[in-house]
Amino acid sequence: MSENSIVDEQASGDVTPVKLDEKLSEVEPPKTPDVELIVDGFGFMPKVPIGTKKLKDPKVSEEFLPKSEHSPCISSTNIDIVRRYTWKTKNKMTVQIISYGATITSIQVPDRKGVPTDVVAGFDTLDEYFQERNPYFGSTLGRYANYIRDPTIQIRPSGKLYALSTNRGKHHYNGGFTGFDKVNWRSYVSGKKVIMSHVSDRFHEGYPGSLMTQIEFEVTCDNTLKVEMKCTTSEPTIVNLSLSPYFNLAGHNSGPDALYNHIFTINADKYTAQDDEGFVTGEKKVVGGTSFDFRIPRVLKTMINKIAMGGYDLNYCVTQGIDQDLTFHARVLDPESGRVMEMYSNQPGMHFYTGNLLPDPEKIVEMPHKVSTEEESVEKDAESLQSYEGEEKSEDGSEGKRMYGYIPLVGKGGSNYRKHGLFCIMPQNYPDAINHKHFPNSVLNPGEVYTHKIQYKFGLLLGKYV
Repeated sequence: MSENSIVDEQASGDVTPVKLDEKLSEVEPPKTPDVELIVDGFGFMPKVPIGTKKLKDPKVSEEFLPKSEHSPCISSTNIDIVRRYTWKTKNKMTVQIISYGATITSIQVPDRKGVPTDVVAGFDTLDEYFQERNPYFGSTLGRYANYIRDPTIQIRPSGKLYALSTNRGKHHYNGGFTGFDKVNWRSYVSGKKVIMSHVSDRFHEGYPGSLMTQIEFEVTCDNTLKVEMKCTTSEPTIVNLSLSPYFNLAGHNSGPDALYNHIFTINADKYTAQDDEGFVTGEKKVVGGTSFDFRIPRVLKTMINKIAMGGYDLNYCVTQGIDQDLTFHARVLDPESGRVMEMYSNQPGMHFYTGNLLPDPEKIVEMPHKVSTEEESVEKDAESLQSYEGEEKSEDGSEGKRMYGYIPLVGKGGSNYRKHGLFCIMPQNYPDAINHKHFPNSVLNPGEVYTHKIQYKFGLLLGKYV
């Protein structure tokens, strides 16, 4: 065959045959993504009647009274679908967050044997998150997290008075009747991040100014949940956002026995003193020499019995460096599973709570009447006993010996959440900061940006803890 004919055959498209095994060996297997993000639905917002609730205060002009509507829940920009976002990392961590309340519903992290367990309390269905007995499980708290006492606030320099809603007796708590925890947030995906946003209207729950809020959630391959919250306002207002996941590093349903063995470290040398009702007095006290001192690691069971209030429920003044962005707030270790969680934030305070108001089995009483099923019993108990604690009185007005208590709070997988079975470490500003001039500033002015950063880092202790 001539040289020209060989060139013609090659030009016509003939190629040297390659064995199938050689081709397969050249193809790289698909890589497992470091972080995978899945989006689905968790339910629909209910159609509920909305009523109007106004406050009366002779010292405050009608212009500044709350004109917001109160309902069990509201939807941002009429969004009906509650979306669920699930992150899965190559290190066996899974995080789930829903748009209702911008709520953390699940965090599964492996123990030292590599077995993942859910360490965050929550519910299986959306309807359960709507119930009044939901103690803000995993929710975003705002506009102002924690208490504002006797909430007629004055915002300088204007000096105008504003009356906030009073959803806890005569006080304001966690944003009012319809706080950020009861909003279905607008949400979208950007890469592996989820962005949620909500506009709180002027005078909603009594707050001045329209507040624009955006929350960014991200899970990284090193098993870290990152949260960044930002706010802007149309006029001077107060802002203090926080997140309230309830943890038990042995498993959300492990109860108080496992939690008592947790080892806590808190980066604070002071705390805000409280009166007998649990409200801050404006005084800061040193933790040294008290049962509030967690500057060195301490086992919870050796400390909690020393607390007169029945458990920890107070704000710590975090020790921060100068011009420091993120500050170490707390470290928690479960020695049995080896799980470790560290929390970092840029906020000046951190509220530490050990689930003191969760149902206490020792205080649950049986109803005198008989019912056909356990479910009917729980429903009737809920109507008569919910959120009430006191002594039964006889018909003649004398006090009886029988005590009322909380009914069981049933969570994911039928778990019964009990007193001291869960803990919260919530970064925030100090409670009631607007009424204490020497507390960190809580006022946000137009043109300013409120920025709150949180990081939850999960890991393992493989060796012996010292």
